[in-house]
Amino acid sequence: MGLKLLINSLYRGGAEKQFAALAGRLPHDALILLEDEVSQPVAERPVTLSSHKASASSVLKTAAIPLYAGRLAAMTGPGDTVLSFMERANIVNVLGAARSGHRAVICERTSPSGEFSGLRGALMRPLIRRYYPRASLVVANSEGAGRDLAENFAVPKEKLRVVHNGCDTAAIARQAAAPLPEGWAGVFERPVIVTGGRLTAAKGHWHLLRIFGEFKKSVPGGALLFLGEGELESYLLAVCSALGLKAFRGPGLPPPDADVYFAGYRPNPYPFIARARLFAFTSLWEGFPNALLEAMAAGAPVLAADCESGPREILAPGSAPGPASASPVETDFGILMPRLSGRRLPAGVPPEPAEAAWAAKMAEMALAPAALRIYARAGLRRAADFELSASAARWRDLLGLTT
Repeated sequence: MGLKLLINSLYRGGAEKQFAALAGRLPHDALILLEDEVSQPVAERPVTLSSHKASASSVLKTAAIPLYAGRLAAMTGPGDTVLSFMERANIVNVLGAARSGHRAVICERTSPSGEFSGLRGALMRPLIRRYYPRASLVVANSEGAGRDLAENFAVPKEKLRVVHNGCDTAAIARQAAAPLPEGWAGVFERPVIVTGGRLTAAKGHWHLLRIFGEFKKSVPGGALLFLGEGELESYLLAVCSALGLKAFRGPGLPPPDADVYFAGYRPNPYPFIARARLFAFTSLWEGFPNALLEAMAAGAPVLAADCESGPREILAPGSAPGPASASPVETDFGILMPRLSGRRLPAGVPPEPAEAAWAAKMAEMALAPAALRIYARAGLRRAADFELSASAARWRDLLGLTT
């Protein structure tokens, strides 16, 4: 009888990172993965429900949901609580609870309306709409994600709770103080704009490349650095080529004169972020963005798209959600930027109004050291509001844990 933790895998994603951090702070008797994939550090050996890898097709993994659910049910009973993160694990949790009688607490990590489109949407949206309302409790990691679940996926409001992601600010500060890897110090003698997160459609990185092309007209010595990996890397490299931007993708030492650097996955990205002029976050949708919060904890001034969920809650707490402004909004903790369209325009098409606004504000801020220092200090203060210990305490209270 106790708490069991469930997630798709422990691959290199924000949800997985948050799950691994919480696993160290929530008393539990099992850590269970749908797939056999572990890249996040955890103090125990997880139980895996299949031999599938994270790279297996989404169709296969979705079709295996009943198999996963049966195996989970065999491990649980009426006195257990299973806390799950991410959509497939959440559905497995609800299905398994129907068999075993355990309490299913599920946590949504993004806005499903943005995340699921095309074939993935045809597979997952009906499943979310059918099974999420059957959970004992549905936890969103932002108010915006919670609204999406209530308005578009029929989750009863009385079952909804919000627990923001936590951030270990002291650990990030220690890691940020580490030296840059060999060869990178010369790059950071220039005005570097950095962004972080997986190279996926949600992040809108093709917009950032178009914005950066305009930015360089005002700051010709500037550089753009991507931290992360993902399925859109080849596409983004092609966009660089079409825009006439010299791109570097490792391995090897970075040249000092590239325009765009793809640094890949870094176990410790914070020395890069801490030394950047700005952190630019162009997401089209989010749940609650770890990368943005961690950039603030590393001491970087931030510009973030005012997408429907996440950045506004961090940068402008207490402000009402609504249509994003067409121009930049300077908040107490960073700058909220116009939402981007998501359209993948050819290189010769002039910048969209939102892209032009981004480029102008980035150039203005990159050349304003006093404003950058103010925002860096403010971001550090705001990141402290999301200490991991406070988030873990909120989870313990929500789950009824006494230790």
